[in-house]
Formats: sequence, C-alpha cells, structure tokens
Amino acid sequence: MASVVQFYEDFMSEHSDPRVENWTFMDTPLPTLFIVLVYLATVLVLLPTYMKNRKPFQLTLIIRYYNIFQIVACSLIIYKIANAGWITGEYSFGCQPVDYSDNPKAVSVAMAFFWYYLLKLAELSETIFFVLRKKFNQVSGLHLYHHASTLCLAWIGCKFLAGGMVSVPIMLNSFIHVIMYAYYYLSSFGPEWQKKLAPWKPKLTIMQMIQFTILITHSLSALQPTCKIPKLMLLLYVPNILLVYKMFYDFYQNSYQKRKSV
Repeated sequence: MASVVQFYEDFMSEHSDPRVENWTFMDTPLPTLFIVLVYLATVLVLLPTYMKNRKPFQLTLIIRYYNIFQIVACSLIIYKIANAGWITGEYSFGCQPVDYSDNPKAVSVAMAFFWYYLLKLAELSETIFFVLRKKFNQVSGLHLYHHASTLCLAWIGCKFLAGGMVSVPIMLNSFIHVIMYAYYYLSSFGPEWQKKLAPWKPKLTIMQMIQFTILITHSLSALQPTCKIPKLMLLLYVPNILLVYKMFYDFYQNSYQKRKSV
C-alpha cells in the first residue's frame, strides 16, 4: 500500500500541471470521484425511489434552455482553443506536446480545458432530467458509463494535459455536441419537429462513432518515442475510447439496424 501511495505522489509531482493546482476540484481526484459516486447513487437509487409514486415532471422549458446553454458553451470552448493555437498555425494534428508555460495562449487553452471539465459536470444533470421525467429506459449502461468516464477523463486532461494534442478530442467532442444539442433543442418543439428530424437520429450515433475512430487514430501518434506525452495516459484513454465505441456500435445495431430488418 505504501508503494502505491508513493507512486501516486511521484506521478502527481512529476506530471501534473502546476498552473491548475489551485483551480476548483483540480488538487486531487477525490472530489471528482465523490461526485461520480453521488451521481450514480442519486440517479440509480435516490431519485427513482422518490419518483416511484409521483407523476413525471414537465421539464420541456428547462431542457430547452439547457440545450441552448450547451450549444453556446461548446462553441465558446472551440473558439477559445482554436484562437489560442489552431487558427494561428501553432498546433498540428500530429504529436503536439503540452505547453506548460505561463504564456497567455497556453493558459487560455488550459482554462478552456477547465471549462470543458465543468461542462462535463453540468452534463450529469441530463440523467436527473431523465429520471424526473420517468424516462428510465434512457438511463442505460452506455449513458451512465459515458457520462461518468468522460467526467473523469476531463479531469485527467485538465490536471495533466491541458493543451497540445489533447485539444483535438476536446474540440471534436465539443463540435459533435453542438450538433447534438441543436438536434435536442429542435426536437423539444414536439412531434412534428421530431418527425422531421427522425432521419438524423441514427446519423448522430454514426457521427459519434466517426469521432471515436478519429480520436483513436490521432492518439496513436503519441506512441512515437519522441512524442513527449505520458504514455500511461494512453493506457487510460485508448481502452476507454474503444469500449465506448463498442457500446455506441451495439446501441446503433440494436436501435436502428435490427429495426430495419424487422
């Protein structure tokens, strides 16, 4: 046990970003892990028990505003990262080490990573919306794992890799979410809009899988011996992306392909 603690302390000392140490929840992983545990207990036990003998809440207006918030927030994150490196040509798609300096652009990117982490925290409310509306079928294993794991990965990204090549998954995921929440926003206007948008529903899942394929391919560039990215991070990141890809693929097959064959 002592050796595990020592490894943790050495790793944190060697690889963590000193710029974010005093930012909210960034000192240790314990607050984030606690939030995940409370989240799971709330949506799997506490809220379902509370809703057992109650009618579903009508949250259309709240969810509509939430979707607008997500579209704006994701767009701002994309702009902030792009403006601090990609637009100016300082970033490339291959191996791009993190700039841990206090350069204003580097700090701006790190702050965008922190915003992204906070956004993943906000996304946990989506499951609460499902339960309060008694949409229990939407509280799937894929949904729960995706939200919990993405929050943890967002913390890791901000704590250790706030910049460089890790900006690619942040920007790409934010772009997908702009499209996704725009779809959700329009769908909130009732059956007529839902019917118009129905052809796009499976395409959203396809877009997610294309995203994961790009991210897996992109992450492999970090395996180069000359790429100064902690290789241990890849052991956490790549298996998670592969697992989520498989879960989305299974969801797509069960929800859309099998329906076609019936």
